[in-house]
Amino acid sequence: MQFLYDKNAGDERLLVQNEPFLHLKARRVKTGDRLEVRNLKDGKKYLYEIKQIERKSADLELVFASLNERESYDFSVAWAVVDPKTIEKTLPFLNELGVGKLIFVYTKFSQGDFRLDLERFGRICALSCEQCGRDSLMEFEIYKSVDEFLANYNNVAMINFDGESLENYKNELLFIGAEGGFSSDEVAKIKRSFGLKSKNILKSQTAITAIASKFLA
Repeated sequence: MQFLYDKNAGDERLLVQNEPFLHLKARRVKTGDRLEVRNLKDGKKYLYEIKQIERKSADLELVFASLNERESYDFSVAWAVVDPKTIEKTLPFLNELGVGKLIFVYTKFSQGDFRLDLERFGRICALSCEQCGRDSLMEFEIYKSVDEFLANYNNVAMINFDGESLENYKNELLFIGAEGGFSSDEVAKIKRSFGLKSKNILKSQTAITAIASKFLA
């Protein structure tokens, strides 16, 4: 763990409980130890001293704060809504690679009864940040349809099996489909498409991880 995440980092005192406290116990910290805490919003590193450890909580006191030189995470990608369990398993990889914004879009091949818990997604990314050292949380957006999505973004290109080479990519917002890809109506609405070099059909989560890896790794 590179640091501890707490949305209230910066306060004079922090009370660490629940899952974050279990992480501290796993590190076998003791009273008087110091640890870095971040809120993943203001770019600062906060150093806290552990003043007291109880059975289910730890009391931390702020020692000092330092400004961290923040990295820029400006790569955005759109992803047709798939099973939330699949998304949750994929998020840490996208977070580590440096995706700045993940845009979810309900498409024809998305199952409409899937409901996305963005708060839970944020917690998953926060845990990933603790491990990889990333200093800001990934942003999320949700659009109820392709039409609504395209009303907000006009420079969109889909990832399709027979699309043109990504060597011709010019900062389009890449859009990865659900299992089964895109419907003919959706293909007609998005004029440009790119393809990956894989000779095999990729799962949706494999395709989005491959795209992020190509541009960020």
